[in-house]
Amino acid sequence: MAPYKLWLIAAVVCLIIEILPPPTHFAFLCVALGALAASITAFFSGHEWLPWAVFIVITIALLPMLIPLARFLFSPRPHASNVDALIGEKALVLEPIDAKAPGVVKIRGETWRAMSEDETFSKDQWVQVVRVEGTHVVIRRVP
Repeated sequence: MAPYKLWLIAAVVCLIIEILPPPTHFAFLCVALGALAASITAFFSGHEWLPWAVFIVITIALLPMLIPLARFLFSPRPHASNVDALIGEKALVLEPIDAKAPGVVKIRGETWRAMSEDETFSKDQWVQVVRVEGTHVVIRRVP
């Protein structure tokens, strides 16, 4: 069998290993791309050592580039969810609110009971959610 075909088979095998679980985070992808480059080199070159040199150089050159990319793409990023996502959102006052009596605000199309720590808000005023306490939100003026 021609050497370029062997390199091509090695590239396909490494791609299959990369696709199958568990994830290798692009390590076998680097080897597959190195083998593909070696296959192309073997097709156009008559030297036996040149495809090996290309394979080693390409694989080693891709490792420091693709491994950090994989870490960036596949690392979990913390993000606010559920009621924690409401903190910092703007809300429209539907019922007047003062420091002693709660009212109602609309946040992202949902109505919430709202309280203020020490301010008074009139109807149709825009406010910002400071925190969520149980089933109501604490609000302040929009900065």
